[in-house]
Amino acid sequence: MTNNLRSVWHEGELTVQKLMGTDKLMADIGPKFIREFMPLQHREFFESLTMILIGFNDHHSDIHASVFFGCVGFIQSTSENELVINTQNSMGDFMRDELVIGSRIGLLGIQFDTKRRNRVNGTIIDISQKYIKVKVLQSYGNCPKYIQPKIVLNHPDYANFSTLTRQQLTQRDHDLITHSDALFIASSFNDGKSLNSRGADISHRGGEAGFVSINPNGQLLMDDYVGNGFFNTLGNLHQNPVASLLFFNWKKGHILKIQAATEIYGNDKQSSPIKLAIGENKDKKKTGITLCFTVKEIEYYYNGLAYKTK
Repeated sequence: MTNNLRSVWHEGELTVQKLMGTDKLMADIGPKFIREFMPLQHREFFESLTMILIGFNDHHSDIHASVFFGCVGFIQSTSENELVINTQNSMGDFMRDELVIGSRIGLLGIQFDTKRRNRVNGTIIDISQKYIKVKVLQSYGNCPKYIQPKIVLNHPDYANFSTLTRQQLTQRDHDLITHSDALFIASSFNDGKSLNSRGADISHRGGEAGFVSINPNGQLLMDDYVGNGFFNTLGNLHQNPVASLLFFNWKKGHILKIQAATEIYGNDKQSSPIKLAIGENKDKKKTGITLCFTVKEIEYYYNGLAYKTK
C-alpha cells in the first residue's frame, strides 16, 4: 500500500471499507477527493458560517464533541491551508482549556437551510483566549443526504448557561433523543503516527425523527445509512470504540452531550467488528450496520445553543 493511501485512510477505515465492499473505489477516489487544502468554494463556505462543530481529545485523550458560534466572519480562511476560528462563543463547556498547539481536531461546517456541509481535519498551530488557528490536513465535502432542513433564529437566552451532569438518561433525554432528526458524533484514532488520517473527527448523522432509538437497557441504537463509502466514523470506532454525541434541542435552545462506549453490530446482531458485513441487507438505504451506544456520562447544557427554530 502506498504512503499516499495510508495518509488518506487509517487501518480502521480500510478494514470497514473492505468489509463493506468500497475499498477498491476508495483507493481510487480517496487521494483525489480528500485534499490537504481547501478549494475556494470551501473557504468561502466556512467564512459564511455562524456555527461550526468540533471534535477533539482532552488531556486524558478522551474524545469530545462541541460547537462554536459567531456572526458571519467569525471563521476566516487566511489561506487555502488555514482556518482561524473565534472561540469566544461556545456551548458553555469551557472546552478551550483542553485545546493546545499540536492538537488534532475535526471540524464540521453545516448549513441547515441549504443542506451543505464540509469537513476539515487539522492541527492547531496557534491559540489564544480568543481564537484557534488550524492547519488543514484533510479537506473534503459531504453530500446533503439525511440533512433535515431548518430555519433558525437567534436564541435570546443563549449564554445564560447552566449545566447538569448525570450517568443515566431522564425521560426528557429520552424524548429529545427519540424525536431528534440529527446528531453529531465525534470519534478519533491515533496510533502515534504523524499521518494526516490520524486524530479526531466529527460528523453529522441524520434521518427522520426517531432514527435513534433507546432499548430497555438504556442504550442508544442507530442504523448506519448508505453514504459516501468512506466510513470515517465507523473506522475510528472499529479501532477506538468510544464516542461523544451531541443532540440539539432546537425548540428550547439546549444541548444534550453523551459520552458513550460503542459496539458495532452487523445484521446478525453479533457485536464483532469482524462480522460487520454478515447478513442480507434488505433496506437499500441502510448499510446493514447498527451502532450501539452505552451511556457513560451525560451533560445537559441549558441555553448552550445560540439558535432556535420557530
